Amino acid sequence: MRIRSFKWSDVDALTRMLNDIGGLNGSAKAFDAAATRAMLSVPGADPERHCFIAEDDGEPLGYTLVSYEPPISRTVASGGVLQAHRRRGIGRALLRQAVEHAASLGVRALHVEASAQDAEANRLLASEGLQVVKSYWQMRWQCDSVPDIALPPGFAVRPLVAMQDEQALTDLQNTSFGENWGFSPNTVEQIAARVRQNKGGPECILFITEHGEPAAYNWTMFLDEGAASSGAISMTGVHPRYRGRGIGRAVVTAGIAYLVERGASRVELEVDSDNAPARELYLNLGFRKISKTVWYEKRFQNGS
Repeated sequence: MRIRSFKWSDVDALTRMLNDIGGLNGSAKAFDAAATRAMLSVPGADPERHCFIAEDDGEPLGYTLVSYEPPISRTVASGGVLQAHRRRGIGRALLRQAVEHAASLGVRALHVEASAQDAEANRLLASEGLQVVKSYWQMRWQCDSVPDIALPPGFAVRPLVAMQDEQALTDLQNTSFGENWGFSPNTVEQIAARVRQNKGGPECILFITEHGEPAAYNWTMFLDEGAASSGAISMTGVHPRYRGRGIGRAVVTAGIAYLVERGASRVELEVDSDNAPARELYLNLGFRKISKTVWYEKRFQNGS
């Protein structure tokens, strides 16, 4: 077994691993080669530098993808090993590769997310000296009726217009999340790339505006699976000057209503378990906790 740098000829193999390791085969979340290539082509991804493949005699066994976030001096590692090749030390070797690569970049920290229910992954991360620093709840809404959207006078809901609103979305997201744990400011080029990739189309991204000025947004995704279609809310942000006016609740309910209108029978999201106001908002709207993930951290003394 050896670990080597990713090559663009690995896209098909990486697509298979993303789907098999992530349990995505046959679902609307599954990657195809075009989606994998688009994900790896987001500005700053640089997979030939930051992605590594474990293989045995040319057969891919697993991978690690390291997201490099210079603005906050951290990296985030993801990846895994195909089921048939686990318990051979490959996951540990890939994790060590990610740690070594992060250290070479001079960052302050490496972060890795794991399901709280994945005992094997948690044991591995702890045994390599990573510490739990944060947890998130995965929540699901599956109700008979959609909450009313209560907007103050002068406010309206509208979808994002592709090739027009990317700068406004970038500014709003960076301002809304500037102080949040683990958030790295995005460039407009990165946001534009992710808008193009959005499941269900760019129109799934909703703004709440006041007299045309963006005040909040809800980045949703629609996963078309026929009668079992579902939706996801990946990010919800409210500009600081609009907080405390019910805009957060309104933009979340707008996202739920939009996804249900498209045919979603359930909506999922995740929330920082330490963010009590957001957590309570989602519970009051009918979301229920279904699982939890934990974030592990490796600190580097000489990080920039």
